[in-house]
Amino acid sequence: MTSVSAPEAYEFATDDPETAYEMICARYTESTFRLSGHRAGFRLHIRGTDTDRFTLERMRQSVAFRTGTSPSEGLFVARPSAGRCQVTSSEQEMRFGAGETVLIDPHLPLEVLLDDVDYDVVRLDLGPTRALAADVSGLAPDRIRFRMSRPVSARRERHWHAVAEYVRRDVLGDDEIAASPLARAEAFRLLASTFVHTFPNAALDAVNDPTGPGPGNGDPAVVRRAMDFIEEHAGESIDVGDIAAAAGIGARGLQHSFRRHRGTTPRAHLRIVRLERAHRDLQVGDPSRGDTVSAIARRWGFTHLGRFTAAYRDHFDCLPSDTLRR
Repeated sequence: MTSVSAPEAYEFATDDPETAYEMICARYTESTFRLSGHRAGFRLHIRGTDTDRFTLERMRQSVAFRTGTSPSEGLFVARPSAGRCQVTSSEQEMRFGAGETVLIDPHLPLEVLLDDVDYDVVRLDLGPTRALAADVSGLAPDRIRFRMSRPVSARRERHWHAVAEYVRRDVLGDDEIAASPLARAEAFRLLASTFVHTFPNAALDAVNDPTGPGPGNGDPAVVRRAMDFIEEHAGESIDVGDIAAAAGIGARGLQHSFRRHRGTTPRAHLRIVRLERAHRDLQVGDPSRGDTVSAIARRWGFTHLGRFTAAYRDHFDCLPSDTLRR
């Protein structure tokens, strides 16, 4: 299970290069720092929201400066809206500007040039993201390495930014939703799984390879153990890896078994169980006590009220508000 700490908003602004350098070292990784432009024109403004598993940040920096960075434990995806960037490792060099999206290599020392840049950055914790990729693909985590790269397609790139904006606006931007441990865990899972399907990596190759080794055949008992685990832990921040471990099978094998014996996926089944738990709570809820549809939806990990309402209507043939008022 991947727990995610409560989000903390932060903002930092300075026109002093030395202060900026100290902040960069403290917040990201050990670095060197060299100003290329005129000192009098230097400005740095950073605003974002931080958890122990992911960060969404917006930075505005004037004047060119160069940094040398050590390998980090973070996966950084950057997209400038203005200015130019250049990132160089021992393996490659990447130059990019407004509207271009790049994953920064977490494994190698880097030389970075930022020149009068506005950009958005998403940081994901490397270990849990790699673990999720391993669960999805069936590969050992140490076989999965993320290199400096661009998205695999324009469609995947657009989807990545839509997911990041959704987490920024509708999860972290809503105090009630952001206070839910389950909602935060689901937000990380959504970001991490979208990341794995957006940038080149061995897990994505394995998932897309029709000639790869089969996932193994799980019998109905495997599916039953998985379903029992889901029933018992639906209110917790579980993922497919947790369910597979409880069922005694690999994640890909579990996916295959669910499709074969249930015609669905473990995550889809988990979603239905949570939807039915929300339905139960709506049935016994009382608006006069302050019970609301949105609070009950958040309790079961549904952070987007419109999508929850649509899924509820499709499953129960009525609106959640109708159930609560009965």
